[in-house]
Amino acid sequence: MFARTILAALGAIGAACACSGPAVESHDAALTGPAPEVPQPPVIPPPPADPLAVGSQEARDDLYCSALIYAENPDVSDALAPVEEALLRKAQMLGFLIGEAGINKLVSEKAAHATHARVISDAYAEQVEKDTKAKKLRISLDDCNARAAALPMPE
Repeated sequence: MFARTILAALGAIGAACACSGPAVESHDAALTGPAPEVPQPPVIPPPPADPLAVGSQEARDDLYCSALIYAENPDVSDALAPVEEALLRKAQMLGFLIGEAGINKLVSEKAAHATHARVISDAYAEQVEKDTKAKKLRISLDDCNARAAALPMPE
C-alpha cells in the first residue's frame, strides 16, 4: 500500500511537469549585447633616471630639507621623556610636511608622478647621508627647520 501511494504521487508529479511545457529562458536585453569595455588604468611613467635632478629648485630644496630633518631626528628604540618625545615627533612632523610639499610641487610641475615619491625621497635620504659624512650639507639644518616651520600646519 505504501509503495502504491509513493508511485501514485510520483506519477502525478511527472504528469504535472509534462503538462507545463518546456522551460522558457528569459534574458535581460542589456546582457545579450557585446560586453562593455573595461576601463584601462592610467599609464604610469617609469621613475626618473636621476631623482635628484627633477623639478624646480624649490621642490628639490624641500626634499633635501625633509631628508636632513629626518636624518637628524631618527626614531629611537629607547623610551624618551614626554617632552623629548614631543620635540622629536614635532621635528619629524616638520620633516614630513616639507617633504610632502616638495613632492606636491614635483607633481604639480609634472616633473614626477606621485607614485615615485618613495624613489625620490630615498634618493634624497642617500644624498643627505653622503653630504653628512662629507660634512658638506647643501642647506643647514637650521635653515631647513625654518623653512619647514614656515609652512602652514594641517588642522
